[in-house]
Amino acid sequence: MSSNGGLARLLAKPWIDPLCLWGMGWLLPAARCWAAAGAGDAEAFQRTLQLHAVPGAIAARVRQTGDLGRIYARAQSEWIEAAFGHGKDVLAAERARREAAHNYLGHRFSYVWFARRAHVPAVQVDVPLPGELALATGGLSPDDFFTLPGELPQIERSHVVEHEDVREYWLRFPSPDDLADFCWVHIYEGRQEKLPSLIYGHGFAMEMEMMRGDLRGYRALAARGCRILLPDGPGHNRRTRAGLYGGESFMRRPPLSGLLHFRQAARELATIIHWCRENGSAQVGLSGTSLGALTAQVAAERMGTWPAACRPDLLLLLTTTDKVSALTFNSSLATITRLDEAAKLAGWGSAEVAELGRFTDCGPTPPIDPARIVLLIGTRDDVTPYDGGRRMAGNWRIPSENLFVREQGHFSAAIGLEADPAPFIRTIGLLKGHFGA
Repeated sequence: MSSNGGLARLLAKPWIDPLCLWGMGWLLPAARCWAAAGAGDAEAFQRTLQLHAVPGAIAARVRQTGDLGRIYARAQSEWIEAAFGHGKDVLAAERARREAAHNYLGHRFSYVWFARRAHVPAVQVDVPLPGELALATGGLSPDDFFTLPGELPQIERSHVVEHEDVREYWLRFPSPDDLADFCWVHIYEGRQEKLPSLIYGHGFAMEMEMMRGDLRGYRALAARGCRILLPDGPGHNRRTRAGLYGGESFMRRPPLSGLLHFRQAARELATIIHWCRENGSAQVGLSGTSLGALTAQVAAERMGTWPAACRPDLLLLLTTTDKVSALTFNSSLATITRLDEAAKLAGWGSAEVAELGRFTDCGPTPPIDPARIVLLIGTRDDVTPYDGGRRMAGNWRIPSENLFVREQGHFSAAIGLEADPAPFIRTIGLLKGHFGA
């Protein structure tokens, strides 16, 4: 999908997966420090992390984090004014925003050694009691819990940047679950007529909109004759709340925070699907990698009360599994962050997980025509376990031409899409009516 295919082929090997997990074991505590330093206040940093003292060098680093955060906030504000206001130099403002975001986000690496020495946890955990599940769901059925509001939020489109091969622009709208939380959607679309749309959800803690350049290469996919929509997931990228790092909100109150994330994201995806149909797409696909894939499949499973205009026509699920409710206990990511231990200590057991699974897990029948579901799974995946992905493929009767099974783990399978984007090509072909679909 990008010019990094050679590097991707080198890295898309199973040896990279334990290395990535090991790296996350170091990076997430550093990110926890970075988030605590967001205000630039060393005393608040000390209180938040419950430290006995903050060395002078670290206090200076905290102030620097605060300065970088303020620079980023100004760049974001200036970009909003350009993209949604006067419309001048939008691309220059976007480059400046990404540069400031890259510098701010990258400052978390400066806390790696301190976080290790100070034994800072990966997540600021506040595990709910099992009884809170019933309170959160209010006694509703799974479909009713995910039902849409009577009126979807209005979507605002930015000025358009005209490239030689594609158009680039952004959407923003208030989340149906939290009107103070704005959703941001980055879009590339080809210049062909009657474009199908593919909505792609990023993985946990994947902050690509906070880095320099189009690292994911979706502009090239759009040029094939598609509209590619890249929403910021709740609690990620521009939607990270003060005091948290990107993705931490998903893991803070396991496993209940995951359920609330899925519901909020599902309602936002329904809003985006509806916008796509109103803007010329007869076919709309819902896709994602890892957390993005889990979110897409939960939304598809729970869309029973949604109007037809809000439902996807196709699913592309990359590195996923069927028992979403169990990931707090049987995912290697939960193990390195010790969320599994925290949830068990709070009283979450098999009965409670089974109840949660009514809202999140895949059923025995596919939510849409299996000929319209494309699935990629890695045989060595222990983050979203392979056996669950294989079980999903069998239960849903995924046709062989739509099933991509690779001798890779969770991270190597995702990296491998750079070198071999066959699942994306297959999906776009199905959206455009190729392959006899």
